[in-house]
Amino acid sequence: MQRPNSKFPVTKQDFAQQIATGQGRALQLQPLGKPRDKRKKSKAKRIQEHDEEEEEEQKENAEVEPLITDRRKKSKKAMKENTLKQPAMMTSMREGIQRAYLDGLEFIRTKISEMEQEVGQVRTSFYDCKDGEEESEEKREEYLKRCNENFLIANNELRRKNVKLNVIDSEMKVVGVINKLREVADVDQGEIAFITQFWENVKQTVEGLRMIVEKFQTNVLQRLNQSCTSYNNADINLEVSDRYMEEIISYIAGLEREITNIRLLLKSFDSGIHQDLYTDSKFSDKLMVSCDLKAFPILRLVPDLTAKVERLCDISRKWLDRDQQYMDEVNNYIKKTRNMTKRREEVLKNQKEKQKKIEKAVKTAHILLHNNREKLQKIEMELDNLEVQLSGFKTEKKTKHSEKSQKSSMADFLKITLTQTKKNYNLQMKRQRLVKQVHDLEEFLVSIERELSDVEDQMMVKKQEKFLLREKVDTHQKTYEAFKTDFDRYSDGLEKLEQEVNVLSGQLLQLEIIQTYKSSPENVEQIFDRPQTVKLAPSLKEKIRRKRKALVTSE
Repeated sequence: MQRPNSKFPVTKQDFAQQIATGQGRALQLQPLGKPRDKRKKSKAKRIQEHDEEEEEEQKENAEVEPLITDRRKKSKKAMKENTLKQPAMMTSMREGIQRAYLDGLEFIRTKISEMEQEVGQVRTSFYDCKDGEEESEEKREEYLKRCNENFLIANNELRRKNVKLNVIDSEMKVVGVINKLREVADVDQGEIAFITQFWENVKQTVEGLRMIVEKFQTNVLQRLNQSCTSYNNADINLEVSDRYMEEIISYIAGLEREITNIRLLLKSFDSGIHQDLYTDSKFSDKLMVSCDLKAFPILRLVPDLTAKVERLCDISRKWLDRDQQYMDEVNNYIKKTRNMTKRREEVLKNQKEKQKKIEKAVKTAHILLHNNREKLQKIEMELDNLEVQLSGFKTEKKTKHSEKSQKSSMADFLKITLTQTKKNYNLQMKRQRLVKQVHDLEEFLVSIERELSDVEDQMMVKKQEKFLLREKVDTHQKTYEAFKTDFDRYSDGLEKLEQEVNVLSGQLLQLEIIQTYKSSPENVEQIFDRPQTVKLAPSLKEKIRRKRKALVTSE
């Protein structure tokens, strides 16, 4: 039978019977996957392949690992070498800067030597030394003696002709002597030619010395003023810079004085030499003996001028030597100040940590003192309240006791009255009420006594607490004051130490600035006679490039 509304046309029994008799179609089951044995094989194969891949990867890692390790070792070694090289590089850089500074000083010394050579040439020419002949003090004295003798001969000739004689202290006077001799001299013994040659010689020497002084100002003094200075800030006191500047100021004053005197002497050569500007020396003392310098002060002009110019060179050399010494002192002071600053900073750091601990102790003591003071104040307020309560209870006790005595007396009076008179109900009731009130008052007084006792006990406890707290407050007050005093004293010392560290840091910074300025390439570059670099226009660059190319092609 087919069931209605069923998806299957037959029942299970019919379907089974059809299968059994062969009438129905057998179900053909489609395979859902590979056979089980094949799946097992494929899984084993995958595991084997995975293991083989892992082995290959391990082999590759084993081959690459030494290379990576080697690279890491090389990298670490290079980093270590760079770390070790950095101080050496910094040292070599500083040495290079110092070398440039020293080269600059040596360049100025070379300029001074050139000035001295020029002075020597001028002096050799003036004293009429022959080629190859060495100029010496004896040669100078001998030449000036000859000049003195010729001037004496000229004066004798003029005196013989009754010509007024003048002190020969300028070019004008020398020319006057020559002209007068030419006018009145009967016989020329060679003095006219000699004095004329002397006049021309002095003129050339004076002009040469004037040029040397101008060159000295440009080539030496200007460089000294630009480069050989302290570079110290006036706001920071550096002992090494102060000492240096004291000496340099004396050198500057000496140079200015000598240059001023040289210029005045050169200027006064025409009309009248300022003899007060002459400088006494051993050679001038010799001339005073061998020559008549009162009559012929012009003989002393060239020796004095050359000595002054040589003194300029000597002072300049001292300035250079002192500047080099100053640079060495600055370098040493930088090392000392850096070490001292580092040590004081460590001390300051430790002292600040100690100050924090002391400050914490001060705050703790202050908190304890404040809390105990508040407790003491609270207990005092409670004691005041208890005093008020005690006073109230005492007043009330007194009042109730008086009331009790009064009512007790009234009750006793009524009792006597009742015994002497007939029974009176009203009086009995009244007496009973009074007795009851007396009894109530007695109970109330007992309760008041208890309250008073409690309040007094509380007051005793509070007073004891107050006493103990007062002792605590006094102790904490002393402790706080001691800590506060130590903290203030420690803070003052710390402030001084901090100021000392700040001063040292400022001095160190200023010393490093001085070192940087004095050895800076810009400052050193100003010393040398090097042409300033200029930027070429593009057209000019192209023209130079074409010329160079043409030159290479022609070669």
